[in-house]
Amino acid sequence: MSYSIRKDRGKNQYENLNQDGISFYSNLRRPSILSFLIVSLCFCFLMLSVWNLNRSLPNKERHVFFLNPRQSLLQTTSENFLSFGLDSSLLRNMKEFPIANEYFIKLARHLSPAYVRFGGTSADCLYFNQTSYNYDRQTTNEFDNDISNFTITDEDFVLLYNFALKAKLRMLFDFNVLLRNSNGTWNNSNARKILNFALTNGMNIDWQLGNEPNSFRHVFNVDIPAQQLAKDYLNLRSLLNETGYDDSILIGPEANHIGDTEHKTQNGDKYVKEFLENDENSVNFLSWHQYYLNGREAKVADFLNPEIFNILPNQIKSIQEVINSVKRNISMWLSETGSAFGGGAPDMSNRFVAGFLFLDKLGYSASVGLQVIIRQSFFGGNYAMVGPDRQPNPDWWIGVLYKDFVSNKVLKLQSANNFGTLRLYAHCTAGKSLINKMPAVTIYGMNLNNYPVKILIQGFAASSKSSTFLYTLTADDLQSRTIKMNGEELKLSSNGDLPAFNPVFLKTGDFITLPAHSMAFIVMHGVKMSACSKK
Repeated sequence: MSYSIRKDRGKNQYENLNQDGISFYSNLRRPSILSFLIVSLCFCFLMLSVWNLNRSLPNKERHVFFLNPRQSLLQTTSENFLSFGLDSSLLRNMKEFPIANEYFIKLARHLSPAYVRFGGTSADCLYFNQTSYNYDRQTTNEFDNDISNFTITDEDFVLLYNFALKAKLRMLFDFNVLLRNSNGTWNNSNARKILNFALTNGMNIDWQLGNEPNSFRHVFNVDIPAQQLAKDYLNLRSLLNETGYDDSILIGPEANHIGDTEHKTQNGDKYVKEFLENDENSVNFLSWHQYYLNGREAKVADFLNPEIFNILPNQIKSIQEVINSVKRNISMWLSETGSAFGGGAPDMSNRFVAGFLFLDKLGYSASVGLQVIIRQSFFGGNYAMVGPDRQPNPDWWIGVLYKDFVSNKVLKLQSANNFGTLRLYAHCTAGKSLINKMPAVTIYGMNLNNYPVKILIQGFAASSKSSTFLYTLTADDLQSRTIKMNGEELKLSSNGDLPAFNPVFLKTGDFITLPAHSMAFIVMHGVKMSACSKK
């Protein structure tokens, strides 16, 4: 049954949910010790039943998940959890960069609140209001064709900041770490110029220093040891404090090749460990870069292979072990991440099939406490969220829906197996999607199988008037640039406004069918989770 609802969600049959729903919850008695024991026994019995049901149903076409209504929050991420990057290489030709275009700005605003990171390989070639000096560089990096130095002006910097301001974003800027003194230390004079200019113009910005320093030998034929980079970050932290940016966030060390046993000379884990042992708490968050695939070798099948998806959990575990080994209490950012490095996989990283890895990355990363995920890239390259025609690719739509339906409060969704071809996650519902402030939970994820599956969510407390809105995402072809919601293609209006997101209306507690090769957001209104109601 199809049910259409406008984005304001005000005028529909759920307007009076707050009356019956609130009275339903207010009449619940406080549990006694006996009732608590009974509930616990029922919970154990239910979980055993779920396990047996999952094992007994044929062809794995039905799966049962359990959502404990008494659970505490599993994690709480940043309000800017889903963020995005604009590569520094775009700054090489500001005349062709549509950063001042109102339609382009509006596309970015639909993803706020978020960080916008100006960083990447070219960040370590960038000079501000100063003649750049080219020196002999050798590279074996087959993907970065231009590593020459270049200059941006104060007018360029104002354009970057105004873009962030108009799009309601927080700007994150990557300083050039390859500016060195004769003794090998970082030369901060150009960074000081940027900071003084930004402060004079009242700019609120966060910062980082350098891009993938453990790969400098590979890219620039230059070495900056982790111990030296840690001292450089201390230098920058002191400079921020001195120039009035003491409240700004500083993230680092921006390492890549995490958990990579093939490229031992670029070992990111070792580099991060040595950095943390020497940085004297200069960074607020530990940042690193992550990609699943080589953009020039990736195949469509890779974007559906659970073994590829499970690369990320192993990498996060590897970094967490590093953090534990140095006895640091510091949260992680994925400050640059996408499906495939080298600019992305042509006709894949910017198509429907890339959404599976993107959505799963959001779900898994939030579930283990990463604070920010910066999607590479909003514009430019084969992994762009917005194409060269300034029209959104499928991952842009997935990002918008995530912002609409998913809050930063993470819940635990239990199942016998959630890391195969069916992958689901649970959060408290975002405030903008609540109906008359009634409680709600959002389940989201994907079915990677080439056949439909049915899922059942059990264990929660719901009012008699609870309801479930299903938003299923599909495409006519895995490599399609268009994306459909419940069978209808998603399109922006001519002025860049969002369309109404029209759900399929379901009865809460029934089996839900997820089509083959689909993603879904399932918003269960009237489902009360005690963790979601806490401030």
